[in-house]
Amino acid sequence: MHTYALVILLIVLACTMSCAAILPPDKPSMAVKVEAGQYTVLGKKVKVAATVEVPVAPADVTVVKDEWHVLGDEPAATWHLGTGLNKTYGPVDIGTRLPFSIAPETVKVHSEEGGGTIYTEGKDYLLDHDWGGLSRVATGAIPQNTKVFFDYSAYRQRVDAVQVAKDGTVSIKKGEAAQVNAQIPIADKDCRVIANIYVPFRTAAITADNIYPLPAKKLGWRDFIKVSGRNNLEYTLHELKTDMPVTIVCWGDSVTSGGSASSPDKTYVELFRTWLKNAYPKADITVINAGIGGSSTESRKAGFEAEVLKHNPDLITVEFVNDFSMSAEKIKANWDEFIAKARAKNPKVEFILITPASIMPAWMGNYGVSIPAMRKAATDNRVALADTANIWENLRRLGIPYMTLNANAINHPNDLGHMFFAVSLAELLKPEAK
Repeated sequence: MHTYALVILLIVLACTMSCAAILPPDKPSMAVKVEAGQYTVLGKKVKVAATVEVPVAPADVTVVKDEWHVLGDEPAATWHLGTGLNKTYGPVDIGTRLPFSIAPETVKVHSEEGGGTIYTEGKDYLLDHDWGGLSRVATGAIPQNTKVFFDYSAYRQRVDAVQVAKDGTVSIKKGEAAQVNAQIPIADKDCRVIANIYVPFRTAAITADNIYPLPAKKLGWRDFIKVSGRNNLEYTLHELKTDMPVTIVCWGDSVTSGGSASSPDKTYVELFRTWLKNAYPKADITVINAGIGGSSTESRKAGFEAEVLKHNPDLITVEFVNDFSMSAEKIKANWDEFIAKARAKNPKVEFILITPASIMPAWMGNYGVSIPAMRKAATDNRVALADTANIWENLRRLGIPYMTLNANAINHPNDLGHMFFAVSLAELLKPEAK
């Protein structure tokens, strides 16, 4: 999905002339090469007068001095273990550190504000270079239960825009740096954006992966809503349109429970509940949120009866981004099992399987296995599919870096990402046109 060849192909397809493209610089650096020629962007012709390499500003950092903590002995690891530095935590999920935001070479640990004894990494303390957590070495020089001070730098992410003026000259419109959810800047007056440049944490040079050309024609994320198996929801649809009582259980993990939405009403389950009430105002609809953070279909097997089936649902929606790491065989076995178990209790129960959002690139290695397995599970078990992953897969075609919609920089969508789920579910259950 993120191979260099695919990215280059998308870049070339975004232009009307194969000889005109937006490319990495000839030598690795913070710059982009914009070739002369005519581009078609969002249905408009844009002409670049001359081939040019334009500089991109370095990755943004926040510099911190004399932040104090009492180092614990708990080993530092991943997004929460160990002692964390303030600027490595995201603004949305309090307590979740942002991967790769720490600049490990800048960390300095000392005994007093402004100086004192300088402690040694590996001897006096341990530092997780990816997640930024720290812990005290018991045999080192840092006393237990004692304040120590930290100097460090933490990266922020940014999206810049490649813009072209009326005379064909190219410039970079720098975006505003943010810990998460960096916004795409608006072009200057009389300029037109032809591509966005994503500058994530620790960016040292612009590669093809950082370049996001805008599409030739007008497209939006709704053009990539993809669902199937509405014919497998006949019972639920009949109950809804005849104003019968309907119980829906939304089974899932932290995303289903509401992870990283800005408010409870912006979570996909609540958006779905509100839509249902508006679409079927006379129906007696009960929506139960059975999302538990950090869970997967493997960890939730034992609780399936108590957490889902005891509610006697007519419809079960299923979202587990945490099944991402499983093999295709394990996904098939687990998903076949819970569907069969529900049908054994109630032969009329129906399902909507939801493919999840894309997650941090370092964890996307099993994407090509897990997402097709989830799609196949829907087909094999004759259930409906809300293929939300299709939207995330196509964000690059819109010039949007998908990670800017990831509100904890790991695996939780922001409000727009939650909207993807809700709208996909609504597409399957929308009333028939009269």
